[in-house]
Amino acid sequence: MYLGEKAGLASLYDSALLGLMWSAMTGWLHGTALVGAEKIAATAFTPIAIRWLGAVTGFLTRYAPQVDEGSYPGDDATIDVQIAAIDHLLHAAAARGLDNALPELLKSTMQRAHAAGHGSDSFAAVIETLRGDR
Repeated sequence: MYLGEKAGLASLYDSALLGLMWSAMTGWLHGTALVGAEKIAATAFTPIAIRWLGAVTGFLTRYAPQVDEGSYPGDDATIDVQIAAIDHLLHAAAARGLDNALPELLKSTMQRAHAAGHGSDSFAAVIETLRGDR
């Protein structure tokens, strides 16, 4: 795919896409470990996870314009709602002895977005935390 003449653009996309891939695969592995703790096979969980990723693509499509515009209407599950929801994952995983480093990192990022005043905004507002002090 041609991305333009700007030097380094293809490499930048490659890095961004690798980050997306590793994040998605690690999330899937964490979910697989969670259901696996209850003797559910990865092959049983994966088709459901793939279907769920279809819903995730809908969020990406919805959030991209919000990111571009810098406006994050809280008309869906806000960051505050997501912070409460991730506690369910943390509890379920901890109760089964799983490593919770990934969901703890995600919750920490959401909490920083909340602290920056984005609690009632859509999840897309987390980008403001990820952008740092640019």
